[in-house]
Amino acid sequence: MNYIQFGMNRIPYNLKHSNRRKTIAIAVDSNGVSVTAPTNTPQEKIDSTVYQKAPWIRTQIKHFSEMDEGIYKRSFLSGEKLPYLGRQYRLKIEIVEATLTPSIRFHHGIFIGQVPCGTPLESYRDTLFPLYEQWIREKGEDFIKSRIERFTIKLNKQPVEVKIKEQQQRWGSCTPGGQVLINWRLLLAPVSVIDYVLAHELVHLKHLNHSNEFWETLSMLMANYEEKKEWLRINGRTLYI
Repeated sequence: MNYIQFGMNRIPYNLKHSNRRKTIAIAVDSNGVSVTAPTNTPQEKIDSTVYQKAPWIRTQIKHFSEMDEGIYKRSFLSGEKLPYLGRQYRLKIEIVEATLTPSIRFHHGIFIGQVPCGTPLESYRDTLFPLYEQWIREKGEDFIKSRIERFTIKLNKQPVEVKIKEQQQRWGSCTPGGQVLINWRLLLAPVSVIDYVLAHELVHLKHLNHSNEFWETLSMLMANYEEKKEWLRINGRTLYI
């Protein structure tokens, strides 16, 4: 971790060198400040560039801090909206007999959650969130498989398996053995963003690293992938409902 001193503030940043860059790039997201510099760039020049951008960096850090504070954690109460494929759908709660098992289903554009009589309101999330996640995963498997064909035809490559799972740090990954893993929360994002992650991971079937060839192939599959990548950078944390 590198840092600069700006007045009374210390600004830490992660530094990465790349032979693909000709200028120093600075990015700020919910994880902090990232700097990508051309290979062999003197440290003094990097620190100077970060220092010059310090007022902007501080503004961005404040923005993401406020955004994190504003993330709405669902309580799974009637009237709330739950995301799926980039859209928000109202949740309707039905109270059922105490002996019945809780459930959640999607019907005519509405999520319907059933909770046993006597369940405290503060327990609705603990009761229904696992069922909502399970529903997303089950529907997501078929949806993901229906989306990858356009990419696999162009790549002339097929994954060994596509799995939807819990991933805290990644939206998707591709194993050396050809297995593509997708974070189930990605299915809450817009379809075009889901397509970007799928395309990204499927390109790894040909290029396991992020070489020039990787980015060229990804651009061939999705010309505007950078726009979708940026959407995830800015909005990704809102998918952790």
